[in-house]
Amino acid sequence: MRNVVANNEWLYRRGYCSPERKYMNPDGTAHSRVFKPRPIDKNELSVDVKSYTTAEVSIKDKSLYMLFELSVEHVNEVGLNVEHDPLLNQYPDADNPAHAVIVGIMDDDDIVPGLLAKKSKRVYV
Repeated sequence: MRNVVANNEWLYRRGYCSPERKYMNPDGTAHSRVFKPRPIDKNELSVDVKSYTTAEVSIKDKSLYMLFELSVEHVNEVGLNVEHDPLLNQYPDADNPAHAVIVGIMDDDDIVPGLLAKKSKRVYV
C-alpha cells in the first residue's frame, strides 16, 4: 500500500551521465529527460525519498549516473503527487525501502519534466 510523501521531504532522482544520452544541460543542470517517465512506466517516475537513504546508495553507480535532488513541495506545486512505494522482497538483492514514485506525468507532457528539472539541484557523490 502506498502512502503520500510529506511536502517537507526531498527526493533523489538519477540520470545518466554519458554525453551520448544528453541527460545534463551544458551548464551542469538536469535536462528535462531526467524527469520524463518512459511510456512503460505508466505515468510514474521512480525516485528515492532522501530521508530513507543516502546519496551514495541512491546513485548506485556514479560512473553511470548523476544524482539530482528535488523537494516534494516543488513536485506538488506543479500538480503532481509523490507516493512512497518501497520495493521490498521483489528482486533478489535489490530491496529499496526509499523507493517512491512521482505520479501523474503524462507521456506527451514536455512542460512538467522541464519544470521539475529547473527546480532540481545536482548532488555530487
